[in-house]
Amino acid sequence: MSLDETLRILASVEPSGLMLDEQAVESNPDAVLVALGRSFEALSAELATLQQQDVESAVASCDAKSQMAAAAAASVDRIEAVLSSLDPIERAIMAIPAKTVVGLGVKARHAAYVLSNYWTDVPERLDWDARTVRHLIESACSVAGVDLS
Repeated sequence: MSLDETLRILASVEPSGLMLDEQAVESNPDAVLVALGRSFEALSAELATLQQQDVESAVASCDAKSQMAAAAAASVDRIEAVLSSLDPIERAIMAIPAKTVVGLGVKARHAAYVLSNYWTDVPERLDWDARTVRHLIESACSVAGVDLS
């Protein structure tokens, strides 16, 4: 992938945010992946918070059906907005090849998010394929210094 293509991907997913110039990308071959990884982490954390709040508000407002409907609609709208923002970032993370261990860490962290169901059980209970992928992702994250929690 050329430098121009990489910068165009970054501009399309972060039009008002992370601006990297050619010099920054040339000095750090995975600068774009790192920037995308930061955006991905922030949005996925926001999504997790919104989903948790959605569950808590549903439990708290079981008595007030009309209030719950209004709150749920607003929450669903915000969750959908975050998911819409995440999509191009995730696609860009998948499309841009990693050139360093740091870039590999961004891609491995994204893979762990996509395959989060591999961490709902102990590895010994997973089928062989899932266990293999889980261990590969954990190893890549470990080498890259990326936390999976």
